[in-house]
Amino acid sequence: MVKLANPLYTEWILEAIQKVKKQKQRPSEERICHAVCASHGLDKKTVSEQLELSVQDGSILKVTNKGLASYKDPDNPGRFSCVKPGTVPKSVKGSRGACNELRNVDWNKLLRRAIEGLQEPNGSSLKNIEKYLRSQNDLASIFNNPAFQQRLRLGAKRAVNNGRLLKDGPQYRVNYGSLESKGAPKYSSTFPASLPPVSLLPHEKDQV
Repeated sequence: MVKLANPLYTEWILEAIQKVKKQKQRPSEERICHAVCASHGLDKKTVSEQLELSVQDGSILKVTNKGLASYKDPDNPGRFSCVKPGTVPKSVKGSRGACNELRNVDWNKLLRRAIEGLQEPNGSSLKNIEKYLRSQNDLASIFNNPAFQQRLRLGAKRAVNNGRLLKDGPQYRVNYGSLESKGAPKYSSTFPASLPPVSLLPHEKDQV
């Protein structure tokens, strides 16, 4: 049985990668471990193990350049460096290739399509979402991919984090408020859509 990375730890590692990149530094294993340990209190050994498992199941990309290994988010890889032959173990190449085939999939659209198609009033579980997507013939090339289930779970977690989906226990619902405000300034969502009328004080009426 192939051991898979814990999706929660994978998400923490992806957050650490973005954090390190924002600091204009190379997302090395040491920097990633330090960031995860500092943010979530996970020990370095566990982070290293989960990082390697995430690479093996395709949730994270490992790129080697000039003998130095860096880690990237498959959905936001940025500038790619050439991966030298032999840097990817043979047992991993299959899963890595499978993950690369899903790199351009818009998981937000697939999740919304499934939830709207299921029409469950209280939201849909990830299991039902997966069943629905597997029933769609036009998605055969996606759900037949070995990395489909892992990437679907990761896509759902990201959709919740960026506000596209709302999660209530195991149930997911589309956040239509987020979709309507797409393209609007970020600060607009922090204020109510309509404000109550403002009444002037007596001395302000005189000024007007």
